[in-house]
Amino acid sequence: MKNGSFFTPREHMQSFFNPADMKGAEGLYVYWETDPIVARRVLPPPLEPYSLEHPLAYASVYIVREPGFSPWYMESCIGLYCRYRDIVGVYSLNFQLSGLNAQTAMFTGREHSGLPKKMCERITVERNDSFARAVVEAKGLRIFDVELEVGGSYNDPALAELFKGKGPGYQERGPLLTFQYDAAIQPGTRTTFPKMRLINYDSVTDWRSWEPARINAIEMAPSLDDPWAEVSVVRPLGAAYGSVQSNRVLGLSTLAEFEGEEADNLFSWLMTGFWDRSTIRPGAQRYGQF
Repeated sequence: MKNGSFFTPREHMQSFFNPADMKGAEGLYVYWETDPIVARRVLPPPLEPYSLEHPLAYASVYIVREPGFSPWYMESCIGLYCRYRDIVGVYSLNFQLSGLNAQTAMFTGREHSGLPKKMCERITVERNDSFARAVVEAKGLRIFDVELEVGGSYNDPALAELFKGKGPGYQERGPLLTFQYDAAIQPGTRTTFPKMRLINYDSVTDWRSWEPARINAIEMAPSLDDPWAEVSVVRPLGAAYGSVQSNRVLGLSTLAEFEGEEADNLFSWLMTGFWDRSTIRPGAQRYGQF
């Protein structure tokens, strides 16, 4: 049997995450209005909801069939439409991944781009004629469960104007805002985060299809580690079943930098997206001898 090596010649790594694209993604894209108090609470400053009175939340659940950096995997995300100065984009609160090589995809997003990605037990996407359903299960809880009626119209007709033109051959470009942080471990005291950067994750999506859908039901089980249910549904707006020809990153740019106490305090908004409570709370269940 052929064995690898812990040494890889530099000339063999020309295609290392190049291109870092996702092809053949297919799944559900869901939109709802959430509570303004919640939107302000979970968005890290200096971001603010795109609409202060009617904040727009979203979730996506899909399979990535042909990533440029791993075999297939399943991915889901929850976030908010937001604004930073004159830049309008989306802020992802948390990604959940499962599937054959989800670990590679998770570390790609975390280490290269600062995206809040975690592993979960199971993600499923089901489509049968006009019926579509997606489920995300993490730590034994169904943190997201949505049923759609595909075809026809959205729950709110205003969504048709927002997504005007989306369909086969439509190219969409927009900023995904995220934070990258540096950690400093100080034995005997506490871990601090002395530097933080607000990053514009500039990406382009080529849509192969986009079918408007009506949300029939959304359920999110409360979870200590993956609290998607915090982004509550005030009013369902609509959804779509879509497939992607390609989603690729054009580049990352720094929009703002924070240092010292300001940077350290920002980690309060990032902690749950990246890590579980077991990293900050003693007394987690143990197995074996004490």
